[in-house]
Order: sequence, then C-alpha cells, then structure tokens
Amino acid sequence: MIKLQGLLGQTFGGYITIRGTAKFSDIVNHSEAKAYQRETIQKHLQEISDYYEERENLFFPEVILSLELKYNFDTPDAQSGVNPIKDIIGGKWFKSNVDAVNIQPLAKRHENDLLKVVNIFLNSDDKVFGRIDGNHRLTATNTANIYNEEIPFCVVLFDSENIQKQEKMLFFNINSKAIPLTTEESLKSIFEDEVNFSNELLQTNSSFGWEYYFAKQIKKEELNNYFLNLHNLFNNNFLTTFVKLFKLLIAKDVIQQDDNEISKVRSALTEINTNIYSDEKLKNSSNSAVFIAFMFYQLKSPELINFLNSWVTKNEIFNIAELEPESIINIMSNIANHKVKKVFVAMPYYSHARVTEYNKLFKEALKEVQESINLPFSLELIPIMRYRGESERIDQRLLNDIRSCDIFIADLTGKNENVLYETAFAEGVGIPSLLIKKDNDVDGIGNEITLPFDMDKRQYIPFSESSYYSSIKSIVKNNLPKILEKGTWYSNEIKT
Repeated sequence: MIKLQGLLGQTFGGYITIRGTAKFSDIVNHSEAKAYQRETIQKHLQEISDYYEERENLFFPEVILSLELKYNFDTPDAQSGVNPIKDIIGGKWFKSNVDAVNIQPLAKRHENDLLKVVNIFLNSDDKVFGRIDGNHRLTATNTANIYNEEIPFCVVLFDSENIQKQEKMLFFNINSKAIPLTTEESLKSIFEDEVNFSNELLQTNSSFGWEYYFAKQIKKEELNNYFLNLHNLFNNNFLTTFVKLFKLLIAKDVIQQDDNEISKVRSALTEINTNIYSDEKLKNSSNSAVFIAFMFYQLKSPELINFLNSWVTKNEIFNIAELEPESIINIMSNIANHKVKKVFVAMPYYSHARVTEYNKLFKEALKEVQESINLPFSLELIPIMRYRGESERIDQRLLNDIRSCDIFIADLTGKNENVLYETAFAEGVGIPSLLIKKDNDVDGIGNEITLPFDMDKRQYIPFSESSYYSSIKSIVKNNLPKILEKGTWYSNEIKT
C-alpha cells in the first residue's frame, strides 16, 4: 500500500484538487500517459535527463495528474447515495469498490484551520493517475538518478461521468493557452544581468557554457551598424541564433574555448556580409539555419563557400522552413565526399593519333588543375572515343555520359554536327561548359568556318593549331578553376 498526502482545495474553474509532494518513484510508478498525450521527443527527454544529472539550480514545477474516482453501484455491497467528490469535500472517507483507491480526509487540528489535509491510499502496483502535464519530466527519470527525490504534484479529481471530456479539456488548455517565455527573452534577461551572470559564470556553469559567453560578445548594435546585409536576418532570434552557431562551432572543433577565437568569427561575419549576403534574396531572408551553415564553412572550409552559395541561391534553400544547420552541412559534406568529378570532352574525329593525344593532354590538364587548387575531390576524364565493354547504342551512351558528367568541354573546330549536338544537349541539361575552337578554322578551300546563327553567341576560346597541345592545356588550366569556383555544377547532384 502506498500513501500520498496533500491539501484538498477547489481551484479557479471549479476543479477539486489535492496538492502535495511525493517521491519521484511513487508518481512514476502509479501514473501513465493517456492516449491524448503526444509522442515523447527523445531529444527533449535527453535534455531533461542531463538537467536532472547536473542537479545545479534544479527545480521541478508541479506534475498535473488526473484521478478517476470509480464506484460501481451495481455490486451487492454498494452503498447508495455515494457521491465521491462531494463526500471528500464534506470530510467523508471515499473507498472505491472498483479499484484500491481510498481517499481519507483528516480532521482539522484547529477549529479555524482553513487547510484540509487528505491521504490517498493506492495499491503498490496500480497505475491510477493519468499524466495531464509533465509526461516528459516523468519519463526522463528512466535515465536519471533522482527516484527518491520529492517532487510537487497536483491531482485533479474526476468522477467517471465527466473524466473523458474534462481531462482532455485540461490538457488542451494547459498546452494551448499559455505563451511560454521564448529562449530569446530568457537569454536577454541573463546577458543583461552582469551581477548574477558574469562572463566567468557563463563559461563555467554547467547550465550554460562557452557558446553563451561567445554569443554575449556579439552585440546586435554591432551587426546593425557594420554588417548591413545581415540586418534582416535574425528577426527576434538574434541571441538564440548566435548561441546555436557557437555551440555548433565548438562541437565541430571549428573554434576553441578561448577569447581570441571571437576575432575569427567577426572576420567570418565580414566575409559573409560582403560576399554572400550582398545577394538580394539572401539579404531579405531570415533563415538562420542557412546563415549558420555559411558561417561554418567560412570558418572551416572556405574553399567550399562558393559551392554552398550557388546551391543555396539556385535552389532557394533559404525558403525552406524548419531547416537545421546540420542538415545543410551534412548534405554539403556528402557532396564533397563524392571523390570523383567527371569531365566529358566532345571533339571532331581528326585521326586516331589526335584522339590519343587529346586523351593524354586532358588527363594531364585535369591533374595539374587538381594539384594547383585545394579541391575536396578528384577530376576524372571520361575517355574520349575510347569505350570498352558491352556493345551499346553509341548515341545513347554518349548522351548518358554527358548527363552524368560534371563539366563539359567541346572542341567546336570544323562545325562538326555531332559536337554541336552534344554541346546543345549539355546546355539543355545544365552542365557547365568550356568551349574551344581552332583560331584559324577554315574549310578545304580556305573559307572561314563559322558557327550556326543560334550558336555563334556562345563564348568560345580559340586555341593555336600549331601548338594545340600546350594551347589547349593552358586554356583548361586557366578556366577550369573558375568554373569549379562558381560551383553551379552541384545542382546536378542535388534536386530539391
């Protein structure tokens, strides 16, 4: 038999309640979540468990429970005239004949005593309480060592006729009517209180950490005055965004817990403000997750920042609500971890020897580009006119190769119909292209060969026929890094 003790009272709205404290284990073991409760959120459970374990400034608001006072008037020993709630208010002992719930009002100690103390008796294995509010706090005790601690409770008494409706109405009102203090408002009150929340306390207290200290150092006025392109970004989540940013940077070892690190973040802010958020779409965006991802890459892998920028703006990632920074970072990491980026070269058939030389010179050029800039992947040439394997339709294989490549290069010399078709196809599927053409491109009788009207507006780079090997290599080495820097080819791999 388990006994809980509390004060009987009638609350605003007419609900009859018993308020008191009891062991955590008793409340957990004799209560359960009802069907109307939402599914528990694992992340929230872990946060509560960590809070319990740390114990510093630990406070536990009332758990609100329901208790149905059951009585069956159809049994042989049933007493007529039993009205559970009315009887308890009147000082009578209520004993259920359905379950083991017994509620005993105690006599007043003094004539003028306004408090009514009652005992609740339960069987040791009965789950008679429904959890109206506090289910996460009670569920989290499975991973916290506080079972013997006393916690406050409020038991709302219901008779069997009204419990289904009234219990759900209470749950709805508790969870829908209150407007909780936002994280931003809480942070503001803490950061402005220098006396009770010093910089040292923010750094060392287990409830906070260096991310809070760092966030405090970034002033909103500073951003409004010096980082004008970021002016619209934070809405009402300025402090919250920076706490989240610094927490991520520390967790990913991008910055260390050192005062000097704040200057790195300010430098990254300058770069992001000037080079990224000058774009009108981003300037008007309030997506903090995208901002945090930009800051992460500016500090950790600046060589990828343009790739990220192109993907975000082209696919309007900043318009996606409920986006987490780590989701963006994980996608970008997956892209960067595709170790091979393929290059397709379209050329007219000069001769077998010339095809062999083209394969050689483009392999050499790609290798030299790879070595000259810091790329998180390698560049691979799709063999030019050198196919091995099962016999296939040549046209379909070529189109599939173009569709799957990351960069397309075409030699437009001679206005070759196949090359022009492949070039148009590459443009149609959005592959970044580099076009070259012999500088003295003439036919057999010396007439200049010009491109068709609908292609002569495409920019191409002439190469010297007399030194085509070194000339083409030079063109590739000078222009390919710029194409890679734009990063638009990422859109071929990510469809949003």
